[in-house]
Amino acid sequence: MAPRRYRIEGRLRAMEETRRRILEATVALHAEQGVLATTYAQIAARADVALPTVYKYFPDLPRLVAACTRHVDALAPALGPEIFAPDSALEARIEVLVAAVFARHRFQAPWMRHGLPEPGLLPVLDEFVAEGRAQLRALIALALAPRYGAAPPPALIALFETLLDFSAWQRLTRTLPEQSPEAVTQAALLALVAADMAKTQPRESARQRRRGS
Repeated sequence: MAPRRYRIEGRLRAMEETRRRILEATVALHAEQGVLATTYAQIAARADVALPTVYKYFPDLPRLVAACTRHVDALAPALGPEIFAPDSALEARIEVLVAAVFARHRFQAPWMRHGLPEPGLLPVLDEFVAEGRAQLRALIALALAPRYGAAPPPALIALFETLLDFSAWQRLTRTLPEQSPEAVTQAALLALVAADMAKTQPRESARQRRRGS
């Protein structure tokens, strides 16, 4: 290997290692005290680098927070369409959905427990939150597909989203410490589906009778 190429690759590895240390230091501080309470000086001290080095890699807070959020998200339990087995039934899909969402909540709890900044205060976090909510709504629709096809009732999706939210999981774990949040939530979601089915079945029966007449 040519000396120049060796030196370049060595510098690149050193830069990547420095960036990793800054990211991991920031992620740890965010878990300990929240995003807005964490300063660049604290990050530099935790990562054992000079303060200007932190600014060199992450010139502003939005870029730093975006990188940290992606870093944590990559380590979190999977939460995508692949969680559902092909041709699985409605009840099985709801069970899998609840388990996957709550596993992610448990992983993210150290960061989420500090609460999110007020909307607009840190727009980059608002964007990630919006993406996460859109992803959850898409997964809810997939879970409900065996019953509703491609168009589940919007009200039902909204109710699912509310019961699967981090704050709902957090309240359950605090107020019902001896019960499984997954079991409680799964039962509630199945009850919502049963109630919706009971409400819509008379209309479907009436339509079938009209078609048969």
